[in-house]
Amino acid sequence: MGFEEYVVDLNADCVCGCMSGDRYHKIFRFPNRYGASVVSNPKKKGFSESGYRVLLLKFSSDTEYKVVTMPVLDSSILECDTWDQAEVALGKIKEL
Repeated sequence: MGFEEYVVDLNADCVCGCMSGDRYHKIFRFPNRYGASVVSNPKKKGFSESGYRVLLLKFSSDTEYKVVTMPVLDSSILECDTWDQAEVALGKIKEL
């Protein structure tokens, strides 16, 4: 898996439930002050067994960020069917 050097532990005490159901959730922060929250689909009925949601973030400090719209996609959320697609999205965010 790439991009591990950019993982930050800002959600250790996350209360949104994103970690329940054996889910992958990491927050990435890149040198350009952009980042992403990447969460796997929940392992429950009604959701695909694979897939990731990439949410674009803009950091104002090392620990504070807000959700922003992706300039190219006119969206703040990108749905990816595979981890490879999520990595492509991370690469594009890193290069913004």
